[in-house]
Amino acid sequence: MKIIEVKTNVVRLPRVDTLTTSYGSGDFATTVLVQLVTSEGKTGIGQTAVAPRSYGETAEGIAVNIHTHLAPVIVGEEPFDIERLYAKMQTALPDHWSSHAGVEMALWDLKGKALGVPVYQLLGGKVRSGVDLMGFVHHDTPERMANEADSILSQQAFPVLKMKIGLDPKEDVARFRAVAEAVNGRAVIQADGNTGYTLHQAIPALSEMEAIGGLGTVEQPVAHLDDMSTLARRLNTPIMADEAIYAPPDSIEVVRRKAASLALMKITKHGGLLNVVKIASIFEAAGLSLSIAIYFDVIAAMAAHVAVAFPCVRWPSPFTYLKDTLLTEPFEPDGLVLRVPEKPGFGVDLDPAKVKTYTTANETYR
Repeated sequence: MKIIEVKTNVVRLPRVDTLTTSYGSGDFATTVLVQLVTSEGKTGIGQTAVAPRSYGETAEGIAVNIHTHLAPVIVGEEPFDIERLYAKMQTALPDHWSSHAGVEMALWDLKGKALGVPVYQLLGGKVRSGVDLMGFVHHDTPERMANEADSILSQQAFPVLKMKIGLDPKEDVARFRAVAEAVNGRAVIQADGNTGYTLHQAIPALSEMEAIGGLGTVEQPVAHLDDMSTLARRLNTPIMADEAIYAPPDSIEVVRRKAASLALMKITKHGGLLNVVKIASIFEAAGLSLSIAIYFDVIAAMAAHVAVAFPCVRWPSPFTYLKDTLLTEPFEPDGLVLRVPEKPGFGVDLDPAKVKTYTTANETYR
């Protein structure tokens, strides 16, 4: 079996609600689909998230990178030696994690399909049957956020509610207070700063949130590791790393500096499963815990395979809700848990009509 063709589509799906972070606001989720076609007619599917301000690559850039730099080094190859093929991609286009991730994901899906097993079996098998999920409170006025938090927990008993901070410290504290009062101990709050604070902003704002009560963890409030280490010493609340970790050596540095006791893995950010596995192994060896961003569609399926295979993925995961899906069957939570697919590969299939509908104009690459 050899790879004979690489296909990509830039797709844009509408979100259920506007997502607001310290990077900006958006009503759509843009991703790049990757399909690897083999000489035996099997197709491996990958999907990479697009976040230029976080990951440094645009959707168009990812598609062009894949066809210009990555496809030439994998077409004609057998898809099974993923580590070797990944090294070839890294040599051809160093450190372009988003571009690497879509292709590398498709290799794992293809390998699972060829062997007739779900991907989690290639990672050592299951330690759990699904991924525990958290709720998400969208950025709005304090009153509306409090109402949403109460509504979410009235319907489902999520152990963690996530909210965004990192914009204006005083307004963030007001929003946190409103949400914490509405939650009233029914869950802990994960406050995600997306590196939006300076250290001098973070210390008073987060200290005040701690005093209010209900703060379960603070996700990447500042950009620099030294500042994260300072916060970890100053606060009683665990710090979660996100933007601080891209490649495995970054996770070693986070552990060494005691900059965080948790981390959020994102498959696109890390360049695919191989680096995710290495990062998870480092955190497991250090006795620390991980969460994994679920996102949606193919990325969600792959994240579920990772989450069930590693004991250290203990912290609940955020799930992204969209108005539609690219899959033949929606891959959605079962209550508070997302069950891992049991079919070969990632266990999900693309709906060609949906892919055509959501492929953006003039952005289909072959």
